[in-house]
Amino acid sequence: MRILVANDDGFYAEGLKYLVREMKKLGEVIVIAPAEHQSGAGHSISFNKIIKVEKEMYDEETVGYKVFGTPKDCVELGLSVLVEDIDFVISGINEGGNLASDIPSSGTCGAACGALPFGIPAMAVSLGWADSFEYSAAAKAAFEVAQWFIRQPFNKDFVLNLNVPNLPEEQIKGYVVAGFGGYPTYHMDLTPTFDGQYYYYNTRSNGFTFNYTNHSLSGDLYALDNGYMTLTPINLNMVKESSLPLLEKAWNKK
Repeated sequence: MRILVANDDGFYAEGLKYLVREMKKLGEVIVIAPAEHQSGAGHSISFNKIIKVEKEMYDEETVGYKVFGTPKDCVELGLSVLVEDIDFVISGINEGGNLASDIPSSGTCGAACGALPFGIPAMAVSLGWADSFEYSAAAKAAFEVAQWFIRQPFNKDFVLNLNVPNLPEEQIKGYVVAGFGGYPTYHMDLTPTFDGQYYYYNTRSNGFTFNYTNHSLSGDLYALDNGYMTLTPINLNMVKESSLPLLEKAWNKK
């Protein structure tokens, strides 16, 4: 089995090291990751520009490519031209959770979703928010879930999004299948500084609040916040299909 490992935190990110180590237990690993930190890049891809790619051994036995582009560029370039015969794509381990309303802007999820048009099974893996990050439990969970997901007959139907609480392994309560859970709000001091020409805004967050729309373990935010690992199927369809008849009816009455 050949496994493409990507991320959005960059080629030298700590979470990527842990994920590569675990994925080697499943097969041959090729690392294709952004040359620079790309959190928040979502599903963006590079248009009308030349993308620079640098081949660099990730470790003594693992081929790597640094892509001067987005996380999704990494996967699309990887599957199109850089490597052949990839059987599985996995993105992570992200520094911070990617759930609910954050999923569309997640570069980790965006990279994994880059595999969908190619018909290749894919996962995204993220570690919950905290002041510091310990990736061991998330890496073990990524291996366990990936090993299971690869064998499932539906593994090309969606990207599997795994989020792991940033807790000691013995405090994690297990897995739940969870859907949309609400809206994380990030607390930022957006008081600008002005140099006479430009305004500067510091978007670094000093905390966040979960605004639950689902106060049960079937909501991803609530489940993660209560010590559970969440498994969520995601795809590229941003259309609210259930509202199409309502919209059509209202439009026809105008």
